[in-house]
Amino acid sequence: MSAAMLTDRNHYWRWIWLAFLVNLALFPAEALHAQIQKIRISTSSRSNTTVAYYIAVSKGFFREKGFDVELIQTNPRLGAMALMNGDIAFTGSFVSTVRGILQGLPLKIVLVALPKGVYYLIVRPEIKDVQDLRGKKLGVSTLKGSDHLVAEEMLRAKGFNPALLQPIGLGDTSVRAQAIATGVVDVVALSPPHDLIAQQMGAKVLAGPPEVGMPASGMITSDRLLKENPQMVKRGLRALLKANRFIDENRQETTRVLLHWVKQTPEIAARSYDLELKTIRKDGQMTDAEIESFIERLGDKKRPLDEVRDFSLVRQALKELEANK
Repeated sequence: MSAAMLTDRNHYWRWIWLAFLVNLALFPAEALHAQIQKIRISTSSRSNTTVAYYIAVSKGFFREKGFDVELIQTNPRLGAMALMNGDIAFTGSFVSTVRGILQGLPLKIVLVALPKGVYYLIVRPEIKDVQDLRGKKLGVSTLKGSDHLVAEEMLRAKGFNPALLQPIGLGDTSVRAQAIATGVVDVVALSPPHDLIAQQMGAKVLAGPPEVGMPASGMITSDRLLKENPQMVKRGLRALLKANRFIDENRQETTRVLLHWVKQTPEIAARSYDLELKTIRKDGQMTDAEIESFIERLGDKKRPLDEVRDFSLVRQALKELEANK
């Protein structure tokens, strides 16, 4: 081979190597996944409390971390089973899933988005006093779910024994709003925007919001995924943390995204943001004291906190986000 040919060949490979280095500089490591990973994330209802997931999907934060996310709505118990089986990667269903953890399911809370969900006790228009609810029907998402527990707490605060009610499992928040409006049930606990939607259909507010709300949204995953693929979990956490910050700093765009995902008026979406979403936890964590209080209120079997939550990865993700500012 001649010297000229060797020189040309060397130049060729230098250009290839230079192009490779330029690509590395232009694209962050997380964007260089050989293939976008398809994952499923479950939620128990389509409501404003799921806003962090809506933002992370709509603004491309999950895709930035190498995920093509499908949000699916399912019963929390089925979501927990799917989580353990590996059919979904994460769930945003919070209270019912935490109850499963306390009963021994191998799952962990890895992020908290809304530590205090806002609820209103909504009743039929013919209910004039809380004592009129004796023997009536309480519509709930699932038995002992967050809305059920908060409804009982608000009723006790007004001097009413919730054991005098008949709880009826109805599922999704929009279904419960429709049920109170049509008289299928007599009382429900609803979060924004559905409390206002129910009022527009003739129902009225009896109480709320509670002084101490239940955690309404977060991220829970399986012990197996935490052990086998912590980097995947951390990428999901970084996407949600980025969404939480976006929500805190962008009222107008957040309400626009809410209008895309949840049927409501712009005025109701804006009210929901001001009332509830401004409490979002940008660091994605609850203190041990807050979690202990939460578990106490659930009234279930206690487990050591290290078997309930693991915030080690979200702390790492926070540091990485700060470093990349």
